[in-house]
Amino acid sequence: MRQPFFILIPISILMGSFAFPRPNEPCESPANRLESELHLNSSGEAIYEQWCASCHGTNGRDFLERIWKLGSQQEDLERVIASGHPLLGMPAYRDALSAEDIRNVAEYVLSKAKESPSFLAAPPLFVQASDIQLRANIIADGLDTPWGMDFLNDTALIFTEREGKLWTIQSGIKQEVTGLPHDIHAKGQGGLLDVMHWTESENQQNWIYLSYSKNHPNDKKLSATAVVRSRITKSKQGFKVDEWETIMVATPYGKTHHHYGSRLAMGNDNMLYITCGERGLRDVHPQSLETYPGKVHRLHPDGKVPQDNPFVAVTGAIPSIWSWGHRNPQGMLIHPETGAIWTHEHGPKGGDEINVLKKAANYGWPEITFGRNYSGTVITRDTAKVGMEQPLHYWLPSIGACGMEIIHGDNWPEPWQNNLLVGSLSFEYLERLVIDSSGRVSGREELLNDIGRVRDIARNQRGDIYVAVEGAGLILHLEPILEN
Repeated sequence: MRQPFFILIPISILMGSFAFPRPNEPCESPANRLESELHLNSSGEAIYEQWCASCHGTNGRDFLERIWKLGSQQEDLERVIASGHPLLGMPAYRDALSAEDIRNVAEYVLSKAKESPSFLAAPPLFVQASDIQLRANIIADGLDTPWGMDFLNDTALIFTEREGKLWTIQSGIKQEVTGLPHDIHAKGQGGLLDVMHWTESENQQNWIYLSYSKNHPNDKKLSATAVVRSRITKSKQGFKVDEWETIMVATPYGKTHHHYGSRLAMGNDNMLYITCGERGLRDVHPQSLETYPGKVHRLHPDGKVPQDNPFVAVTGAIPSIWSWGHRNPQGMLIHPETGAIWTHEHGPKGGDEINVLKKAANYGWPEITFGRNYSGTVITRDTAKVGMEQPLHYWLPSIGACGMEIIHGDNWPEPWQNNLLVGSLSFEYLERLVIDSSGRVSGREELLNDIGRVRDIARNQRGDIYVAVEGAGLILHLEPILEN
């Protein structure tokens, strides 16, 4: 696996004190006093001591022996001081310090860093897209298999590692959340998979939902996709969870160790949507309403079945089914403007596809497909049938689509608004799909080439985009570089 080369800015850049020390001699007025003080303390070292030392230590302590996270050249420091980085705990100082002050303190910090014999100034990773340049900042590294991400708020990220760990990052500090389920089946494609945060509107209670491959209670060779939830609270030691409530187990348990699906999303209808792969049993589950796998399910947040689900009154049908005929959906989002539920799923050899879900709709697997068996033999020559939905878009060859998010936020230029970002496991890049006014894919672009297997993409309320990369073991913040 190719590894990117990054030397970055310190992960715990939190410049704390907003209080100016009083001058030794009185001035005629507070305004004159402040003006005099700023004049006397305009050097980078003085500004650092006033604004930064309370968090980073005197004499630039934090910058001597530290991995840099957001760039380590003069322009990088000035940018971070001015604009901040909420997830890493760094406030913006453009309104508190002048451009000259920011330049002076950046020069001072860089001079202190250079006192370390191991320091090497280097730029962050820049990615040239067709019309803009992007900056990729490493937020976390050294991970095993990051799989799912969500935000507790705009300054706190929560993410899973498939091996069975749950982490938060807040103010640049990565902390493990303990007390996870004990029956995680971490084998093959299974393990701890997606994570979703949801705040209950009635009482503002915060919940964490997890999807994972669950061991059979009596036979650890068997597993099923499961979803649980727990209250999550913040303490002095970090975030903690309570007892886990089971929301759904996608029976029957199976011997296979792949195609769990497992994406989670809360719709605008305050219903929980869950994707379930068909566990590799294409001729058993996708076209049957009597089993969970190969479906997208819809439930109340507490796991109860909504009475307006399409198959509630159908004898023998699983009442939580919302749509069916799916292979292995590993991407799902709620469109921020329309509220529509978008998914993508793996095809076999070819035929990865994007779907906009409809109530009760059958998406055709394996009766219709644009793909073939991995051996190259034909699955079916039908790509369409009456009563089965056509995809919004499909890939030939398959990219191994995983994770999906939509670009939406003022920090992105207009041509990128409502574009899709989809990860590629097969070709190890992030794909941008341009969506035209008719809602169709009108263009594709590869980003972050050779970065590793892109497993998930997440967007917070500010519009910030984060990318989880398997193999390289990274979480990146993808940031457009725009003209001021």
